[in-house]
Amino acid sequence: MKLYFLRHADALPGADDAARELSLLGRDQARALAEFLRNAGIDFDAAYSSPLVRARQTAEIVLKHVGSVRPGDLQITDAMLNETSNGTFERWLKKLPVARHALLVGHAPSLPERVCRLLGGNDERAFEMSKGALTCLKMRGHEAASLKFSIAPSTLGLRQSGS
Repeated sequence: MKLYFLRHADALPGADDAARELSLLGRDQARALAEFLRNAGIDFDAAYSSPLVRARQTAEIVLKHVGSVRPGDLQITDAMLNETSNGTFERWLKKLPVARHALLVGHAPSLPERVCRLLGGNDERAFEMSKGALTCLKMRGHEAASLKFSIAPSTLGLRQSGS
């Protein structure tokens, strides 16, 4: 199974963090990423997102253009929140149904930390993901992975927002 860890794209500021929507830049980042994935022939057969608006919107834009999972079939899960412990996330990951390509949309700092842990890293600060960045891991069982690729919006010709 390949897991595609996607940090939500750029979002508008706001007092209610959970309700922050994507900015115009964030929408452009998500569309450019969707085009990259479509051109690469990626076909998601499972998709999970944090319940926060900016993560859900990022996932929906990508799914609108890529894969068999439609935006309305996106599964919302607290497992993709920063507040979810690593142990809880790992137990959730082990219970995922088998999929060839699964999209997981979440937030920093937990998303890059989880990628680092799956790659066997000891320093969870060693791996960074900018807003709108995507990292693909090929899973070896449920607890270890190998890095297939990592791409940032700047690689796709877009300016990046602040981290």
